[in-house]
Amino acid sequence: MIRSALSLALAATVIALAGCGSAPPEHYYTLNPVAAPANVTPSNLAIAIAVVSIPPAVDRPQFVINQPDNSLSLLEQQRWAAPLKNQIPATLAVDLSRILGTPNVTAWPQLPLPTTSWTISVNIQRFDSIPDKMAVQEASWQILDKTSTPVKSGRSAYEEPLQGTGYAAMAAAHERALGKLAAEIAAAIPATTGK
Repeated sequence: MIRSALSLALAATVIALAGCGSAPPEHYYTLNPVAAPANVTPSNLAIAIAVVSIPPAVDRPQFVINQPDNSLSLLEQQRWAAPLKNQIPATLAVDLSRILGTPNVTAWPQLPLPTTSWTISVNIQRFDSIPDKMAVQEASWQILDKTSTPVKSGRSAYEEPLQGTGYAAMAAAHERALGKLAAEIAAAIPATTGK
């Protein structure tokens, strides 16, 4: 009887200690700007990126993964290093700066420069991460002049295949899609410096 009680106590202690083991490490990912294109002509164009809206389902620190049954999985150990609502406009700002050859691109929450000619409004409607396949992004966007009047608008959709495996490859696919969005917006910005 005493031996059974000791065995049970020992088993409970082992289970309790196993539960106190170290948790799996967390991994953090950023969205980096794409490389600058070759032969960009320097410019003094000033552009501001307004608040970028993103789908509420992905507005969280964890990677949100789309499953084949239309469900979503939140990965506790795979996280964004900063909120996507901050990373996306910051990445777009650097991408636009490199594409247009201007250092004068600001992104919310930074205040626009007094010389800002164009403001970019972006609404990310899809920011899907499909495991081992691709990153999918869809966005609508507007270019507004100094009087906040829309002068150009567009809708963009990208399916960016993963180049490699794992979540770092997924983050890289999302940043490539953002680079393509920045290039599309840059091509639509009027050549003049605004009104």
